Amino acid sequence: MRRARRFASIAVVASLGLGGLTACRSEPSVAAYVGDDIRITEARVQEVWDDASTAVREAAADQPDPAAAMTAMPITRADIVRTLVSHDVLGEVAKRESVPAPAELPLGDYATQLKLPQTAEYVRLYAESDALIRALRTKVQSSAGAPSDDVLREVFDVLVQAQEVPGGTTFEQFKTQLPAENLALVKTAAAVRTEVAETTDAMKITVNPRYQPLGIPVLEFQTQDGALKPLVNVPLGEAPGNNPVTNIS
Repeated sequence: MRRARRFASIAVVASLGLGGLTACRSEPSVAAYVGDDIRITEARVQEVWDDASTAVREAAADQPDPAAAMTAMPITRADIVRTLVSHDVLGEVAKRESVPAPAELPLGDYATQLKLPQTAEYVRLYAESDALIRALRTKVQSSAGAPSDDVLREVFDVLVQAQEVPGGTTFEQFKTQLPAENLALVKTAAAVRTEVAETTDAMKITVNPRYQPLGIPVLEFQTQDGALKPLVNVPLGEAPGNNPVTNIS
């Protein structure tokens, strides 16, 4: 199947999560609440943004050809919020599942995928989160059941929307043409999503409306232009109907 080989387990961002901050969890200076004790503040988001922006500018200044230097930020503030939340959540999941974090991470590889300098803190945060996703996927590899049609339909719909499936392909054709390797990736992703969702439900995560929809991807695919897009997600945030946060002026 065209571009099926591009499925990836590296985690990056967007989901079906909806909602606002409740009255007691609605400070405009807070990007997200994770459980009762963790607040991811706008100041922390700005800190990671500024660090990445500085790294990009310094890398551009070192380029012999200024025209070839990258100066635009390849990430958004929502990406940062997602990664900070994921970092906390996946740490809890790994602890619950007795999954140790890898001692060494190929930060250079992650930097290339994220299109950021390796020195950016965002690269490290992202790499640590993705390493835990990979470790969790490895753990469930032998015990995960076959993905349901609902999960496969979700994957199919995402790929169709991204124009990564040949026009006119039906869902039944997609199922029969999906390579065994990619089917295995979807299988483990669905199992890990269940584990992560159990933790996010218990942690009572609340995401500021300005960053929604937001989620923790447990499987991604690579688009034709090289971008990584979420394929299987864990939605974050509370249900609709809560009091919104006033936007920062």
